[in-house]
Amino acid sequence: MKGKLILPYILLNLLSGVGSIAMFWLSNFDPIWIGAFFATFPMPFFLMVLSQVFGLARTSKRLPLIQLISLASVVLVAYLLYVRDGQWTAAEYAALGVTLFGALTMQWYVWIFSNYGRAKSPAIVRGQALPEFPLQRLDNSETTSASFVGEKTLIVFFRANWCPFCMNQLKEVRAQADRLASAGVMVKLISNQGIEHSKKLARDLRLPKHFEILQDNELRAAKRLGIQDIGGAPSGMPGYPVDTVMATVIALDADGKVLFGDETDNYRIRPHPDTFLHVFEDDSSVTRVAA
Repeated sequence: MKGKLILPYILLNLLSGVGSIAMFWLSNFDPIWIGAFFATFPMPFFLMVLSQVFGLARTSKRLPLIQLISLASVVLVAYLLYVRDGQWTAAEYAALGVTLFGALTMQWYVWIFSNYGRAKSPAIVRGQALPEFPLQRLDNSETTSASFVGEKTLIVFFRANWCPFCMNQLKEVRAQADRLASAGVMVKLISNQGIEHSKKLARDLRLPKHFEILQDNELRAAKRLGIQDIGGAPSGMPGYPVDTVMATVIALDADGKVLFGDETDNYRIRPHPDTFLHVFEDDSSVTRVAA
């Protein structure tokens, strides 16, 4: 259900912000529309532009700066309406409505949409092996997670190319290619987005040979690990499945046992590579991988 609401949320707030600027001009620069603008526009601008420009793979959990801007906008609009004499005009009611819409939907995004509400997976336990799960390579050949045994492995389950936080996370991991090679780590990037989308991603990231993107058909791997996100993909993404995965990072030793697992409960919060790469370097069984 949440996946069907996120694009309307972004678009309606974006249009409300643009409309507020237009009304600011048409109303002979009534400052009430400045409040309406800052209640609606910052969040879609952050999600669509700033996250891309600054390559954000993670944010704070509650987005306090945007929360502060939203609160200040509501206070500004409320104050301007309070000090005005006489009946409010239709435009003033509209400005108030737009402001409240932006403030309330932003709270929905921060407190409800961003959270998976996931429980820790009983399949991802430090010191234990993962259950075996099937995967498909980009050349359409079949494999399983059993093929990871014998080499230290970093597994990154990501949602799809449409997710900016996922893409920025993968770019961060790609930037550590030399460090991963020195520690003898093979990197497996896994999603159910479809082979053609993953082939494009592999070209865009220019992956070295110790990196591989794998296809999780019908989320069989994600379901085996309990990290599937049914209906979690935004609507309006043609060519992508409606079901996806909850972002997850797993580090395995050469015996296939878990060294590290990150099961974020907020899709905007991903572990920095420094928080998990050291587990490979601390592991005594180091084999070098040529980059």
